[in-house]
Amino acid sequence: MAAATLTEKGQVVIPAEIRARYELTPGTQVEFVDEGGSIRLRIRRKIVPSDPNAGYGMLKARQPANGEPTRRLSDFDAASLLKR
Repeated sequence: MAAATLTEKGQVVIPAEIRARYELTPGTQVEFVDEGGSIRLRIRRKIVPSDPNAGYGMLKARQPANGEPTRRLSDFDAASLLKR
């Protein structure tokens, strides 16, 4: 049986073998259930880590035509986009 030590702040690290078995990733929400003499840890909501590469190619940018200057982020005035 896996064991852990409670820190001064009341934190517990879930052992790696348990995290792997139940696919617990950072951001997963858990809840503590008091069962009168024992405490059960239940998974409330799992968070599936996202892959940044999965979004590659979703946005298309128009290439400047011949002779058209390349636009840079510094060329935009964010204040001009505010609604009046």
